[in-house]
Amino acid sequence: MRLIWLASALRNPFIEKSSAIFWVLAFLLILSCSNNKVTNLTYDLKRTDFVEKIYVTGTIEAVNNLLITTPRSNYGLMNVLHLAEDGSYVKKGDTICILSSPSLFTSYESAITSLEITEGALKKLEADNALNLSLLMAQLETTNANLKISALDSVQMKFAPPVKQKLLTLEMEKTTLEKQKLERKFAAQKMIDESELSQMKSRILRQQMQVQTMQSQINDLTVIATRDGFVMHTEAPTLRIMGSSGSGTLGGKIEEGSNVFSNMALLKFPDMSTMQVSAMLTEADYKRIEKGQKVNVTVDAARNLHTTGLINRKMLMGISQQSDSKVKTYEVIIDVDSCHSEMKPGLSANCEITIEEVKDTVVVPTLAIFETDSLKIIYVLEDDKFIPVNIETGSSNSSHTIVTKGLTGNETIALSEPSHNLVKRKIMPTPGKNPDNANIRDL
Repeated sequence: MRLIWLASALRNPFIEKSSAIFWVLAFLLILSCSNNKVTNLTYDLKRTDFVEKIYVTGTIEAVNNLLITTPRSNYGLMNVLHLAEDGSYVKKGDTICILSSPSLFTSYESAITSLEITEGALKKLEADNALNLSLLMAQLETTNANLKISALDSVQMKFAPPVKQKLLTLEMEKTTLEKQKLERKFAAQKMIDESELSQMKSRILRQQMQVQTMQSQINDLTVIATRDGFVMHTEAPTLRIMGSSGSGTLGGKIEEGSNVFSNMALLKFPDMSTMQVSAMLTEADYKRIEKGQKVNVTVDAARNLHTTGLINRKMLMGISQQSDSKVKTYEVIIDVDSCHSEMKPGLSANCEITIEEVKDTVVVPTLAIFETDSLKIIYVLEDDKFIPVNIETGSSNSSHTIVTKGLTGNETIALSEPSHNLVKRKIMPTPGKNPDNANIRDL
């Protein structure tokens, strides 16, 4: 009807041209006002569950492990000549590691040589002592013979002159004294020889024990599996060492060719019945983690295996990604509820950690919340116009926010701030009161 009226008016000769232009502009203005429809992007609300999650990749590991360590040794560094393959299955009695200890081998050879020298010295000492005792025994027998001769001569002493009788008596006394002296010397020499032999034998015994200990340590350099199961390589802490030839580092994952210390972990037998996931989180995510939070675990390498778990603990000590970096990550341990035969240590696991979950609540896109005079506003669509509604919010994440007050959950809201002509009312702070006590005034 309006278009017919406009056409007839333009054809009327009694209407001037300037008036016709006026009526055309007026008509267009009226038409634009009548067709003033909402052009803003909108979002239909409905009550739903709010779930906030963190996604991180971790590594599967066994809760309990039987550690295989290097033998105790005082002979410095050892070298790994052979090591069972990481993740391989071994049987009881298999050789899983062979070590080399140059210092131990050198000391063992030196100990063998010293033992042989000492055993030779013992034989020589025994021979020398036997010879000395034989010489003393011969002297003692000679003295005994002289005494017997003197005894025979004493029969004739009563027929000899007094002077000769005196000489014979003195000779007998002298021979008796020599015999007593030789007897004492023989007894003393025998005690001395026995003491020297005892000391030498004790020394040999100590050297034999030392050789046996070294031999046992050499045997321990070949490590034998004490059970069936999977073996995993371990990782040693990195140490910086200084030497006469320069500096270097020790540590990292233990492989063939690695240098290791005494009593250091070489391999581990994981207990496959109980597993956990170790994940490294940034400091921001780490602060939001609490014990007992639910975790969904997915293992892609185990045929996309799905299971669940709970946060067990989080480590207080942060780890720098690089030696000169200030950025730290923190370890979080996740207990796995149920294990599967294909869930093996060392595999990667995608973890979905539920930080917070609120059932049946009003959740809005965060970009739909606007701030005006310290008020949080959402524009609600009503009869082709938007009404600003003062709201209160709860938990939020990067994309959505819980509205705790102001909305029911069945509204249509604006995703971008509407233009002035599309806003039906505006919020005015009440004088002398908090912005929270704002009132709405029609435009």
